[in-house]
Amino acid sequence: MASPLAPSDSPNGQLDGLRAPVLNGRQRKMLALLGWLLLATVISLTSWALAPLLVDRASDEIVQFRDIQFRMLPTDSEAGSDWEAVTLPDTWPARGLKGRGVGAYDIRFEIEAPPKSRGAGAWALRIDRLSFQHEIRLNGFLVRQEIDEQGANGRPLAYLMQIPPEMLRVGDNRLEIVVHHGSMGGLSMPIIGLATQVGPGHRAQVFLTEVLPLTVNVVSAAFSLFLILIWVRRPSETALGMLGLLSLAVSVRNASYYLPHGMSLPPEVRTWVYVVAQNTNTVLLGGFAMAMARQRWPVFERLLWAMLIGVPLGSGLAAALGYAAEARALIYPALIGLMLPTLYLLLKVPRQYGGLAGVGMVLGIAISLVAAVHDYLRLQGIVSVMDTYWMTLATPITLGFYSVVVTNRFVQAIGTVEQYAATLEAKVVERTAELEAANAAKGHFLAAASHDLRQPVAAVGLLAGLLREKLKGSLLADLTVRLTQAVRSMEGLLSGLLDLSRLEAGAIKPHPQPVAMHDLLQRIATHEAESAKVKGLQMRVHPTRAVAHSDPVLLEQMVRNLIGNAVRYTSKGGVLVGVRSQGSHLSIEVWDTGGGIAPKDQKRIFEDFVQLGNPERNQARGLGLGLGIVQRASRLMDHPISLDSRLGRGTVFRIRVPRAQAQQVAAPTPQEPVQVVEGKPLTELHVVVVDDDEAVRTALRLRLKEWGAHVSAVESLEDLDELLCRVMHIDLLITDHGLCDGNGLQAIEMCRARHANLPALVVTGDTSAEHLKTLMDTGAPVLHKPFQAEGLLRVIQLLLSVKNGATGTAGDSELTSPRCSSA
Repeated sequence: MASPLAPSDSPNGQLDGLRAPVLNGRQRKMLALLGWLLLATVISLTSWALAPLLVDRASDEIVQFRDIQFRMLPTDSEAGSDWEAVTLPDTWPARGLKGRGVGAYDIRFEIEAPPKSRGAGAWALRIDRLSFQHEIRLNGFLVRQEIDEQGANGRPLAYLMQIPPEMLRVGDNRLEIVVHHGSMGGLSMPIIGLATQVGPGHRAQVFLTEVLPLTVNVVSAAFSLFLILIWVRRPSETALGMLGLLSLAVSVRNASYYLPHGMSLPPEVRTWVYVVAQNTNTVLLGGFAMAMARQRWPVFERLLWAMLIGVPLGSGLAAALGYAAEARALIYPALIGLMLPTLYLLLKVPRQYGGLAGVGMVLGIAISLVAAVHDYLRLQGIVSVMDTYWMTLATPITLGFYSVVVTNRFVQAIGTVEQYAATLEAKVVERTAELEAANAAKGHFLAAASHDLRQPVAAVGLLAGLLREKLKGSLLADLTVRLTQAVRSMEGLLSGLLDLSRLEAGAIKPHPQPVAMHDLLQRIATHEAESAKVKGLQMRVHPTRAVAHSDPVLLEQMVRNLIGNAVRYTSKGGVLVGVRSQGSHLSIEVWDTGGGIAPKDQKRIFEDFVQLGNPERNQARGLGLGLGIVQRASRLMDHPISLDSRLGRGTVFRIRVPRAQAQQVAAPTPQEPVQVVEGKPLTELHVVVVDDDEAVRTALRLRLKEWGAHVSAVESLEDLDELLCRVMHIDLLITDHGLCDGNGLQAIEMCRARHANLPALVVTGDTSAEHLKTLMDTGAPVLHKPFQAEGLLRVIQLLLSVKNGATGTAGDSELTSPRCSSA
């Protein structure tokens, strides 16, 4: 049989019979609780033992106290007593007496030498623990009297009273002191000597027992207000707010102890106020501990609520019956007991928050618990009257540690938020750069796609026009009309893209001038009337004499797009257009009775290619570019646009424009319309065409030849240079801007080097912002692909008429404006 002391097989080689007991979690926590309380007790007692060493309590060496007598004086509720010998400091309950009442001390002392022999100057009587309700006589002379007729609360303070040396005599002297106490009855040993001798000790006593606690509590109250202010500004910081309120209440209560005469209240009421304040602080501290420990103890929580409600009621009833002091003596031990679970809850704080602040929180609560026991014993007179309150110093320091921890949490939270904000900002910058790159890529794509589409569409348009003319009156004429309509639809899309590109590039410069709104609205309404009539809609323009100050072309384009949209998206009812006066501005309004626009879609509709209710992208309902053009034009001219809409009722769009005076409107200059000559309008003209796209070059050549011109078509600058060496006369140059070995501006320079003032026209399918800006800066006449044959002929006739001096048909600015030259 194995011996019970044989080694076990455990890996650490322990003996089974000598294995140390294992403590569970609760036992370890209780042991830690006792450890914290023991440490707090040692610190508190050490501080109490060292404090007297800082204060000198010795009288002058010629003063010798001999006999001290005491007796209780009779009052309305208490009987008196006989004289008896006592020693000072004297604590009444320590001798079996009550802590309250009126007592008289008869103190005999002897002065062995004349006071003046100790030096010049006043003498002083110092009493470190004297009730602020007292009467003092020295050798029959009244030195000080301060009696509150309402009653006494008996809190002792430190006093220093000057005594003329003549009042003292060599030999026997008598000091009579009467004190009124509500509690903590007693008296410290009087100290008599030169004022310069006993004054420093008095100042040290006042500092340690009054100034220091009061200062600490005032600072704590100020910091509490700071915490409360943070809570007010950030309601989510509940922990900070509750800590601020708790700290403020504790600090105000503690500071009230050091008022010279206490609160001006009857004794019973004053006692009740202190009880309620102490109870409220203890309950709040328990709730705060649960919040900090992130634990909820239902039993403890219900107990806190019971104390919060029951103590004020119970102590109030006791005060009304005259038993406030007795109630206070019963309630304070219960409040001390409540601090034990509070401390138990906070044992995890050092692990949770770490650092000195976390240790200070737990140690502070432990010291506060020891201080509460001490103050209760002092209140009952068990501790010497020489002791001061400990809680007034312990609680602010404890709450200070709490404030540091909670503030650190707040600062860390702010730091985290700032870090997140910085990360978010970096991501925003990154996303913005990506978005800008995407927008740039989109712009390049649209420009490239537009260019690649414009070339064949331009060729198809010219060829379709030729085909329609050739087949006019034949059975195939209807097919050519349909072909032309399809080409026009594609031209509309590309023109919309061109308008967007111009606005994005800043190639359009507004030229504000007075604009008669009635004429502008009538022109647009006349144009849209046929579409409205086909749908059975009523188109109305409200008459107006208003004159706007705006760019007439851009403003008309904005209003035309809005009215066109209104007609397109209204199935019954009608469209109303009018102008409202708004002080120095006008509001151009377009009302419709369509289906309305949902609030979530009211911003989306201004995005490019966005069409509501048209998922099949039916081109009969638009291309989704009109409102994008309107928004860009409104930004360019600072004409804010807004809308109001109700689903099922309709929509109103508003453009806010500056007002101009009616007399500022200049009469329109009559212009002779360009005559489009039937047959061969370009007969005997030599036109040079430069284009690297064979389809466009061929279509232009055929179109111009059909108008009677002699056409020389080349595809590059090299071929153009060879052509210029062979021909003697040129009437017109039509050149593409993007050539395989250069650009159209270089082609114009080459031709004008041999043929000065040669009329030249740039045709281009490139709509990139840089390209448009370049053409705008040079002032070259520009025609954008695709264009209609009639538009091409009109521009050619304008150029030739300017060359021949017929300036009445068009000005140079009209020919050179990229905005106006897209025929």
